[in-house]
Amino acid sequence: MERSEKLLNWTERQHEIARLAERQLFFIGGAPRSGTTWLQQILDCHPDVSCRGEGLFLKHLAAPLDSLMAERRRELEAKNTGIFQHSGGYPLPAADDTEYLLRDAILLALRRQSAGKACLAIGEKTPENVFFFPRLKALFPGAKLICIARDPRDVLTSAWHFFKKTAEQGDIAAKTAFIQSALPSLAEGARSMIALAERHRADCMIVTYEALRETPEGVVAKLFQFLAVSARDEIVSNCIKKTSFASLTGGRAAGVEHRGAFFRKGVVGDWASTLTPEMNELILQELGWMFPRFGWPMFPGDRSSAMSLP
Repeated sequence: MERSEKLLNWTERQHEIARLAERQLFFIGGAPRSGTTWLQQILDCHPDVSCRGEGLFLKHLAAPLDSLMAERRRELEAKNTGIFQHSGGYPLPAADDTEYLLRDAILLALRRQSAGKACLAIGEKTPENVFFFPRLKALFPGAKLICIARDPRDVLTSAWHFFKKTAEQGDIAAKTAFIQSALPSLAEGARSMIALAERHRADCMIVTYEALRETPEGVVAKLFQFLAVSARDEIVSNCIKKTSFASLTGGRAAGVEHRGAFFRKGVVGDWASTLTPEMNELILQELGWMFPRFGWPMFPGDRSSAMSLP
């Protein structure tokens, strides 16, 4: 390819990503093992939506770019005050240079993921988006965030079975240590999504894993309406059917466990078969404040905590 052709392609690509930025962009976040992948796949099934995961924009784009630009600034400052002190040296990068580069890098990734699909809404799922969304919102003012929350006991149970595939499975001390190490991040993530929902009331939606299991039609329809795409009954039904537990596992029914599988069991309340009463008490002491907020019962059969999300 000739140099002039490459330049033309670069110019066309810039126009393309500028047009893409005008569409409805959205991001999905939540604790690992809370249902983020299932939610992403439901949305991606919509004919007018592209939603893939995980782009790792925070860890592998934002953080390295921040570090790279800070190092470049230090090197330029050293040259400017040393060798080139007589002439003033080279202009330092502006404070928002990194944001321009990050914005274009994210748009290029979204352009690539949505290639071949005419999309009204384009999104990406990485659990850590609950921490990254304030910066994403600054980069893309019209962006929306969808968070999924799940009973932390089921999150921890799912994580334990997925990440601990050794003889540790029955080790109470190891399981307790695993839970204790995870509690702070679960609390921070939940507080972050609540704060985002309060700050960006029109642009942040929280759903729960439990509601998505119990009343999928209503939840999925609201998700599509939130993204301003069609929520016709046949589209909602088709997306739910294509992403049912059986469909995602090659025919295995929800409740039939396959330890170590990404989609392990697909039920609500499985924590009771894995956690001891002492572990349950430990979790409730640290995270009990979350239960009335998200409508989770603290004890099997207890519905007194239920309340609706915004």
